[in-house]
Amino acid sequence: MRSFVVISLVVAGCAGALADQAFTPSAPTLVVSLQGGQFKGNPSQLTWSPDSTMLCVQTLEGNSPPLKTRFYLIPVQEHTFRGADVAPEWAAAYWQFKSARNPPGQPELRIEVETLHQNTDVPTQSLSDKAKGGLRDNAVAAQNVAGNVVYVLKLKGEVVGQYVNQPLVPGMTFGWSPATLHAVAYAKPDGHLSLLDLNAAQVDLAGTKDAILPAWSPDGNQVVYLQKKGRKDYDVMAVSLKH
Repeated sequence: MRSFVVISLVVAGCAGALADQAFTPSAPTLVVSLQGGQFKGNPSQLTWSPDSTMLCVQTLEGNSPPLKTRFYLIPVQEHTFRGADVAPEWAAAYWQFKSARNPPGQPELRIEVETLHQNTDVPTQSLSDKAKGGLRDNAVAAQNVAGNVVYVLKLKGEVVGQYVNQPLVPGMTFGWSPATLHAVAYAKPDGHLSLLDLNAAQVDLAGTKDAILPAWSPDGNQVVYLQKKGRKDYDVMAVSLKH
């Protein structure tokens, strides 16, 4: 027996037709591996510099507040990373843009939220599950007498984020393109990456998996994301785009 309550908001429509967008993606390639001894914490943000040459990964370390915040800089062309004491000044502005509810320049279109209460386990792509491994096992372990609380993010009918018994973290599963491209990159519930232009054309990115924190470069030519590789290890992957 299963019961659930759904609190659903209707997706706001986009006024006026947008120009057609066509994206031709490359196969994903490795930018750099973020490995145990040199890399600590669970990734919480991935940001680009305005000139599309540098990435910054923010992590949170610890099991209870206050969590320790760490920063790692990645020169994209050098395929290396290094720790930093503070975030670069551009990181906050990019994260605000990446994780916004509305696409840049289009306030009439927004990501909507469904809140479900269920008394059965469901598959999830929550950040906690990604960090600890074992999606279904962790979802079952999180179940309690009150059942699961599931937050589902939707854009034009597509699920662009899903969290089970976890805080909703905007930007963890999606990232907007530059305003001129009218698109979003997002991790599907199975962990594969997709692109969606705001005229509803969708492109699945073959070869992607276990994706979190998709981030579109400011020049529009790449989408990068983190791929879980081990208990403490991640690969920074990049997909080049022709459009």
